[in-house]
Amino acid sequence: MLLFKRTFIFILVALLPAVSAAKSVDAVGEAVIYNNDLVDARYRATQQAIKQAVLESGSRVNIKDELSNGELDSNLEIRSSGYVQKARILSEEQNGDFLRIVARVDVTPDSQCSTGPTSYYKKTVGVTGFELQVPQQARLGELSNISRELPKDLADEINKQGYLRALTATNIAIYPDLINAPSSTNYDGSLTNVTRISEQLGVQYIVSGVIRDIGEVYLRFPNDKNAKDMLDEEIDKERNFVVDIYIYDGFSGALLFEHRYNEIGNWDISDHAKIGFGSAKFWSVHYGKVVQQALKESALDTSEQLRCQPFIANIFRTEGNRIHISAGSLSGIKPGDKFNVYRRYEVFNQLQSAQTQLNNANISVTIKQVQPNFSVGELVVDSHILNVQQQDVVIAW
Repeated sequence: MLLFKRTFIFILVALLPAVSAAKSVDAVGEAVIYNNDLVDARYRATQQAIKQAVLESGSRVNIKDELSNGELDSNLEIRSSGYVQKARILSEEQNGDFLRIVARVDVTPDSQCSTGPTSYYKKTVGVTGFELQVPQQARLGELSNISRELPKDLADEINKQGYLRALTATNIAIYPDLINAPSSTNYDGSLTNVTRISEQLGVQYIVSGVIRDIGEVYLRFPNDKNAKDMLDEEIDKERNFVVDIYIYDGFSGALLFEHRYNEIGNWDISDHAKIGFGSAKFWSVHYGKVVQQALKESALDTSEQLRCQPFIANIFRTEGNRIHISAGSLSGIKPGDKFNVYRRYEVFNQLQSAQTQLNNANISVTIKQVQPNFSVGELVVDSHILNVQQQDVVIAW
């Protein structure tokens, strides 16, 4: 395996609603062991466990960790209060070149994500197709379905986290120029068709990506089956898995997050096997297990990035003093919940590109009826008097 050198000092911002005092949370983290470097794998697994623990605990924190002689020395500092948090590895288990640890993390709340009900609601995320930059690389294993199956699996992992509600639209390809994605965006970071896609799907955020590399890094003899099969047990048949993931705000089109997940796994199966991406056989090979680990990490990062963002839903109908909003019980909305109404405006920059602006109307709405996918709320007076219209939004901060 190749050795990946990683910085052993990091800053992590994790997002959730507040609790009144420090809370101890036991969480699991997993990592691939590269080049027998157990220290590096232990650190990366502990990073993952800390992210998971902070999400579960209900806090937003800054975390600084260092590894000293293979041991985790945690100095987890709360940005607003200065309280120290601790992380301690309770157990670890090595299965081949995968490391699984259980860590106990003491998490203290941060007021920056504790004022308001934003974290009570599941924000909706639309996951589009992930195009493969070099389609020829899919021939090994017949993985031509990866562009649609990979984002479906990512959406499943996001939903397993339980903090977001991911919907798939893998038939949609966002980037006309894969090599330069996402630099085809506007100078301000917006992507012109993201807002349209978000509106069509009825989601608040868009997750897209590009599969950069799934090529093998060993010498193949595709036209000589006997020669290849003789070598199958003599070499580590390493294969790359490199994917870029981008998260956009669906209302403004702004790029909120981008990250590259770069892993290597062994293609420990015959080069002539046609298993397809996402099949039971695919997940059983070493390469499939590495891909699955990367998907878990990206789903955790997505939840982390969006957890403390405001909850926003479109107003799609007005009738007297009642308004209908495009979010319901599946998003965690209940009768009696209150939201603020924001008016949507289009403003144009110097290039005459339309930008979305949301202005606080200083109007509150109380939810009276809830259906799975929409809710009905009441205003204090008639919506026409307050000039509340379709395509305005409600927000919970």
